[in-house]
Amino acid sequence: MIFGTVFTGQIKSQNKQCIETKVFCFIIPVYIMTTTLVTDVIPRGRKGIEIKTNKISVIAAIIRPIISVLALFSIGAYIGNFGNDEWQWLIIPVIIAFSLFIYFWFFFGKTNKKEAFIRNQFAKETGLYLIPNWLKKRKLEHFFYELNKKYKKDFDNELWSDKLVGLSKYDQSFSLFFCLTALEAELKNDLNKKELIDKISKTFANNV
Repeated sequence: MIFGTVFTGQIKSQNKQCIETKVFCFIIPVYIMTTTLVTDVIPRGRKGIEIKTNKISVIAAIIRPIISVLALFSIGAYIGNFGNDEWQWLIIPVIIAFSLFIYFWFFFGKTNKKEAFIRNQFAKETGLYLIPNWLKKRKLEHFFYELNKKYKKDFDNELWSDKLVGLSKYDQSFSLFFCLTALEAELKNDLNKKELIDKISKTFANNV
């Protein structure tokens, strides 16, 4: 029986970093506490940064144990009645439950190519495989301030989004311009810059 706080709902794994949600459990999760971009697993918890509550992680935390129990019971019921023609229909819930088990544990919440590309750029600049819209405002402002300070050491103006247009992703400054543009777009809810980031990410995503 699980009783207490646990980290669960692991999704968006990339290079040993992932999203997990801390929940209070009584057999199954009953209360959502925090969501974390996990950078390391330690004996007493997790290292990483707290992010916005991630709905996909919460869904995974709740539905995975339920699906696991259903799969276990349906398989047990089928095996227990194996050879009895009247109960052969139990193979249907077994197939459904097992298919859902595989999907929610191994495919649900995986990082897609576009997300992987964005996260790779941020990892180069911050060491964290993150996406700006995961971050709370204070962290957005922190990363923007730090990268802006780095930018000003080498460049005279703040037109990083202009410098980004048409730039090769292999340019040594690409990740810095990209991250600043993405952070600014999220902070200011700038739709033009969001479209630019989306377009660039889709263009390069297949080559991650």
